[in-house]
Amino acid sequence: MRTVLSLALVVLLAALCGCTEPFVFNAFVDPPTGHVPYAAHIVCTSLPGTYTYELPDGTSTTTKQNEFDVTIDELAWTARVTWTDGRQVCVVNVVAQGTNELPLILAPRLNGDAYQGVMRPREATLIDFTHVAAGLSGPESGVVYDGAWHVVAIHVEAEGKVLCGAIMEDCVYTPPWEAGAFHALYHGQVWENACLVYPLFTSEIASNGRPYAPEALPGYSYDGARNRNLLLGVEFPEQTAVVRIVVEDDWGRQTSASFSFAVAATSFWDPDGGKPTRFKDAVFFVSSRANAYYYRRDCVEVCSIPGPDRIYFASEANAEAAGKRRSPSCPGT
Repeated sequence: MRTVLSLALVVLLAALCGCTEPFVFNAFVDPPTGHVPYAAHIVCTSLPGTYTYELPDGTSTTTKQNEFDVTIDELAWTARVTWTDGRQVCVVNVVAQGTNELPLILAPRLNGDAYQGVMRPREATLIDFTHVAAGLSGPESGVVYDGAWHVVAIHVEAEGKVLCGAIMEDCVYTPPWEAGAFHALYHGQVWENACLVYPLFTSEIASNGRPYAPEALPGYSYDGARNRNLLLGVEFPEQTAVVRIVVEDDWGRQTSASFSFAVAATSFWDPDGGKPTRFKDAVFFVSSRANAYYYRRDCVEVCSIPGPDRIYFASEANAEAAGKRRSPSCPGT
């Protein structure tokens, strides 16, 4: 019985290779893992005949040699080896795996300062993820990676700006604006892998799909005649803001991280002794791109709009200028 099973296994292996006689053909990559790109070679069972090596880049080489030098240049690398003696044909796929580490995302620097841990509300703040080694300027910061990478997204979420369970994110700016680019003009210099925020500032979205800026920024709309600030005059206590970042490396892998920073309280002074407007009392209006209506922020319909789908207006006039109509079910006051 043991002999029968052994013969059956050999026949099965031969059948898998496409061979017409019961013998085993094998091939593998040596070494099978490494930091891409790395040098390796394909090793095959030594048999009389020819070997054809088909590589992932589309090249093909036929030789009598049962070993073939290759460069592993993909994280998941697969090549095909075909052996033939003119009568029999055997085909085997060989694989190798890259061991490259994912990018390591360390805390960013605020305004170029590794020791600044507090954001000042509504002041231009540079958030910089370019890698800086530890040294006299401070501890190591930014994205550590041995290849090419780029920022996919940066979000800034202040804990005190929550509407119907969803954060109203701070607006993020990347002047001079360029599709897909994360860089920021700050103090006359363009900083790569960075963005600008004005902590606790959220504005309307302009017709170009980008937020109105609180000051003139290249590539962004600035409206000095009409208020676009949703939270104009609203005061906030000291709170925490979370900076979330997503980066993509040269292999298409995405890595994310988040970092918390304190945001100082806004100041309030009214010579007439008035009370400050808190976020919970702020008046603004909410809609979505697919919704013909807009709603006052305290209308129950707002909670049915998913957070990422919401668009905001500082006034009814601005909402109507954008083509929205006041909701008949919750007209507001």
